[in-house]
Amino acid sequence: MKRRLLFEASAPVDAPLAAVLELVDGEWVADAMLVNTEARAYVDVDHRPGVVGMQGHWWYRGEISAGPDGDRAVLTYRVFNIARRAAWAVPMANRFFIGYRKKVTDSVADLARKVERHLG
Repeated sequence: MKRRLLFEASAPVDAPLAAVLELVDGEWVADAMLVNTEARAYVDVDHRPGVVGMQGHWWYRGEISAGPDGDRAVLTYRVFNIARRAAWAVPMANRFFIGYRKKVTDSVADLARKVERHLG
């Protein structure tokens, strides 16, 4: 599968990396990102250590990963174009992604705050 990175945003989490990785490697992060249960019906979720991937529609793959940032963690959200055909049409089909960069940035910042609240 060819992946083309479209957007990337990161947000710090005031929590130890090990605790954040447990949430990423389990179901918690995917559930927090896919709060709309209807969306969960057409999104495939997969895991590898430290990364949760979500694929849906004909072009979208999002990946949330956790890494170190001093004594705390940082979450990174990457959005890829994985269209097998007509990859060039993805921006047109998505209104040229107007406002999408802010949506990605806001999403990862919101997820970081949810993680902090969850870990208390």
